[in-house]
Amino acid sequence: MAEHDRLNAGGALRLDRVSYSPEAWETTLERYPDAEVFHSAAWLSFLEASQDAEIVLAVVRDGSRPVGHFVGAIVRRYGVRILGSPLRGWGTQVMGFLLEPGVDRGAAARALLPFAFDELGVLDVELADRRLTAAGMATSGYRQMAGRTYVVDLGRPEEDIFRAMNAKTRQYVRRAERTGLRAEPATDLGFADEFHGHLREVFARQGLVPPYGVERVRQLIEHVGPSGQLLLLRIRAPTGETLATGLAIGRNSIAVNWGAALPRAHAGEHPIQLFWWEAMRYWRARGATVYDMGGDGAYKARYGGVETPALSFHRPRHAVLDLGRSAVRSLMAARLRIAGGRQRTTGPAPEAAADGD
Repeated sequence: MAEHDRLNAGGALRLDRVSYSPEAWETTLERYPDAEVFHSAAWLSFLEASQDAEIVLAVVRDGSRPVGHFVGAIVRRYGVRILGSPLRGWGTQVMGFLLEPGVDRGAAARALLPFAFDELGVLDVELADRRLTAAGMATSGYRQMAGRTYVVDLGRPEEDIFRAMNAKTRQYVRRAERTGLRAEPATDLGFADEFHGHLREVFARQGLVPPYGVERVRQLIEHVGPSGQLLLLRIRAPTGETLATGLAIGRNSIAVNWGAALPRAHAGEHPIQLFWWEAMRYWRARGATVYDMGGDGAYKARYGGVETPALSFHRPRHAVLDLGRSAVRSLMAARLRIAGGRQRTTGPAPEAAADGD
């Protein structure tokens, strides 16, 4: 069977690209209660700025009937056009499909391949969709990339959420509150420099440097902040000194931690524990029922996070591209280690996350 025919042998679904207008797209998103911040016009603007990305919107059709949308973007890396929905390194957890109830999401993923390779002319596709399963993608032709995250159920009373935390973590939160630490929302661009400074210290303790620069954080604040889908939190001491910083994003029922960090000198004052608690309270008050803690890190179970698979899927047009893909990832990892100067310190690192990547 020819490559083109094999890719199309998955059902009646097809994708038709549509023009992208931020205002019109936000109106369309109102039809989808499962839309996340990563689908929003503000987030797509952030990707345009930070990744030089070409936004791709497509209607998913069952025959002639529209049954949903696909959201992604094209970038060029090492001369290769790649369709990411999303691509690793974008600071974007999931994108994928927004579909009517009952539409086969695996069939939509299969229909994406001829659209991507033939109409868009890309040579590689990456896909992460919160509702795609390993079973549903078993015959899709994609390669599965397994990951995990930790998720907190915010659909419970606040006292139950707090009670689900580790006893010592609850103690640390209460101690931080008793000693006068406070969570202060921010909107200023200076927050980017403060957060990234904390992040550089976290990575330096591991002999690394952050995988993105401070400009990425500024772009996030500039493009997503005005939409109300971004929380910037400083944890301050009674003196006004900033002890920790973190970012969390949300829309509709799902909020996601984007990053949190603190200088080692302040770990004993437990500002990071207060950050996690206050971020969850903030998004719960705004209707979120899920707080995705933003990736791996077993310490997140102490906050009541439940380990949850986080799958992504990848398909090159030609198998040889997989070799180049592996080489690029190895090169990037080596560069981070070299740039960090392999500087190590003894003892365990304090709780801190760099989950925006």
